[in-house]
Amino acid sequence: MIVVFSVLLVLCAAVIAVQTLRLRRAGARAARPLPGPRPGDQLPAGRAAELEHAVTEGRRAVQRAVAERDSARSELLGARSELEGARSERDGALTERDRALARAADAAREAETAAKETEGARSASDRAGAGERRARGEAEQAQERAARLLTETEALRERAAKAEERARREAESARRARKEAEEYRKALEPLDDPDWVQSELDEMRRLATNGGTLPPVADADRPATDIPQQLPLSPDATTDSVLDGADLGALVVRAASVCGDGHRRRQQHRRDAVLLRVPVGMGRPTLLSAVAAGTPDGVWSQSAAQHACRALLTQIQNHAAVLGPWLHDEAAAEVPGPAAALRLALNDVGQAIRVEARGRGWVSAEGTQDDWAVGVALTGLLSPLGDSGTRTHLAFGVGDGMVLRLRDRTWTTVFPAGDQHIGEATPLPVKGAPVRWLAVPSREGDRLVVCTRPTAQLLLNEVTGSWFADRWTDGQPRLTSFLLQLSARIRGAVEDRTMACVWDHGYASHAAETRYLPGNTR
Repeated sequence: MIVVFSVLLVLCAAVIAVQTLRLRRAGARAARPLPGPRPGDQLPAGRAAELEHAVTEGRRAVQRAVAERDSARSELLGARSELEGARSERDGALTERDRALARAADAAREAETAAKETEGARSASDRAGAGERRARGEAEQAQERAARLLTETEALRERAAKAEERARREAESARRARKEAEEYRKALEPLDDPDWVQSELDEMRRLATNGGTLPPVADADRPATDIPQQLPLSPDATTDSVLDGADLGALVVRAASVCGDGHRRRQQHRRDAVLLRVPVGMGRPTLLSAVAAGTPDGVWSQSAAQHACRALLTQIQNHAAVLGPWLHDEAAAEVPGPAAALRLALNDVGQAIRVEARGRGWVSAEGTQDDWAVGVALTGLLSPLGDSGTRTHLAFGVGDGMVLRLRDRTWTTVFPAGDQHIGEATPLPVKGAPVRWLAVPSREGDRLVVCTRPTAQLLLNEVTGSWFADRWTDGQPRLTSFLLQLSARIRGAVEDRTMACVWDHGYASHAAETRYLPGNTR
């Protein structure tokens, strides 16, 4: 293309030169003076016209030459511009060519690298193919071995099923034999263990003889006989004493409520109540031990105490979705605290007492002063069941009830924390009764006692507390022995006595070791 533009440029220059020469010649002819007429000559008319025509044609030729020259100049300028553009394009083409060459070189290097990688990949593929063939051979061998093992496993499974069936039948036979042996042993236990009979009789004599009772703890009027001489006059009165208990594997519980001698002399009924239950919906087996104490001047407090225990069981089951996870999964960060659930539960218990009292006509429907007639101090303890060296219980309540712990033959107050001398507390269902709760840890060998305040005072006393500790440290007593020990005649102690005592043996096997010891009936 550059050569073509160069040829065109040369041609345009030649044309311009030729036209310039012609213009110069035409100008010279036009500037040459025409021969004038000689004196005395006369120009013919035709000659003058020819001369004028020639002059006109010369001028036209000059104008055409000038126009052609200008056109040639314009073409020359355009050709130069095109030549510059062609040069620029040529330079750009050269630059692009250099870049293309550089890219081609890079591509060649990359192609060489790719060829090397392809060669390596081909080698790796060959090695992988060889490995795959080896793996296929090994897989076929493993499959053959698996088939043989499957056959052998089926045969072993059949033999194991037969052995399991034989073991099940033998275990069932052994279980029936153990059951029959246990029944025979229980039936013959008094005959096989004369020491137990003698110790039980000695305990009854000590508790029934005035000279063998505990030392006096306070100066007071002489207590009445253990058996009431008159029945209570109230139509709402209940039994003089109640007894309950259970052996729940690692935990053993005994509970009793005994009418005080003061109430017996005045022909009044027992104002305390006790309850042992396993609430449903807690996720894992949990023991509820509850003690309720009616206010001394409450006309209907005994019935209110019993109703409070039953209502507490219902409310614990209603809030089991919160209390269960907290009690059994205390370390979980997403588990909320039990304060709100306990507050709602005990408030609902108070409302249930009030509704029951109004339904029976014990209190009026408008005033809150009548709530004191059915006032109840309610204390509960939730204990997770199962084997564990350490355990966390949940103590809660309203009023002056307490939870004590017997460890190393020493009684200590664990609930309420740091307050062993509670003043007169507001009971349920009186408005403003504060709800308290505390996580109570225990270890293997501890005894936890949920009790009313008068009973707690007996246990915390140095003399009487030592007497009870001696009888409950080695192991749990039988139900009848527990009732005898709780109702022992103590000079000056004329209030109702109510407690639920939990023996934490840690493991069920340890509890079984102390269940039939002769010393546990002292």
